[in-house]
Amino acid sequence: MYWTSCLLLFALISCKKEDRWTTAKPEEQVELSFTDISRSFFDVKIPLSELQSEFPFFFQLGVEDEVWERQRRDSAEIAVYDSVNAVFKDGKYKQELEQSFAYFRKYFPAELIPDVYTYSSGMQNIYDRSVLYDRNQGLLFIALDGFLGKDNAWYKAEKVYPYLAESMNPENLIPKTVHAVAEQLVPFNPRQQAFIDLMVDEGKMLIIADALLPETTDELKIGYTQEQLDWAEENEAEIWNFFVEQNLIFDANKEIREKFLQPAPYSKFGNEVETESPGRIGAWVGWQICRKYLDRHPEVSLSDFILLDNQTIFKESKYKPNK
Repeated sequence: MYWTSCLLLFALISCKKEDRWTTAKPEEQVELSFTDISRSFFDVKIPLSELQSEFPFFFQLGVEDEVWERQRRDSAEIAVYDSVNAVFKDGKYKQELEQSFAYFRKYFPAELIPDVYTYSSGMQNIYDRSVLYDRNQGLLFIALDGFLGKDNAWYKAEKVYPYLAESMNPENLIPKTVHAVAEQLVPFNPRQQAFIDLMVDEGKMLIIADALLPETTDELKIGYTQEQLDWAEENEAEIWNFFVEQNLIFDANKEIREKFLQPAPYSKFGNEVETESPGRIGAWVGWQICRKYLDRHPEVSLSDFILLDNQTIFKESKYKPNK
């Protein structure tokens, strides 16, 4: 009886860990094309005109050639690039990115597999532009200096806010890349801009992360620390009750987005516990709503799911966290 109970318990735990994403495997692998733009840019033996011809998208219009030539020889920019090479010398992220795009091909076979261009931005694009994805052209740009590690000396010199630096580690590179891709896949509906619509949009993007990164932890997918994720899970019912009691669910006030969906050191509940909360808590709630919907509708494919009406997803999820 003892061993039978143990086996049953083990089976239950195993089933709980597995879901539709972890049990699905890509049918084929993907080989991505990687180009390090900065390697050529800082090689002053290569004529600038040759670089401009090869990478026209990299050069801002209206900037004189003399400015680019000075930048190519700037000791600080070269030092940042040296830091990039030191952090990413093993190239591990390339294999991880190829794995995520193998899942991408599985779920979105009609989409272009992008060519990947990495570069060092000299600390210029380390925030919201660290990853740029052009869905139509099949291009992906990654500023690797946006992922040097939260305690990196360059971030301290730049006085990067700690709450932003917390998700600027090498392990955040792939989840942020997937999020940039997901932003292009989830359709924007200007007529559905209530808080619940925005939460579900964020949830859809995180569901795409579930699908493309089935072995990645939830805290990395959303950019939380383990402590922040624990807080969200432990306070899920209270968070939802607050949204309901304050009549925020169907409110379209843009201030709500700033309080609960934008990157911030914490979400703005306006009470004594708000500083304990992680930022973007509305995105986390939207994720749970989307997960509930898919639990109830396992027959719905990922590509169909992201096209569904947001409020239909909310209603049919029957989301109501337990206290």
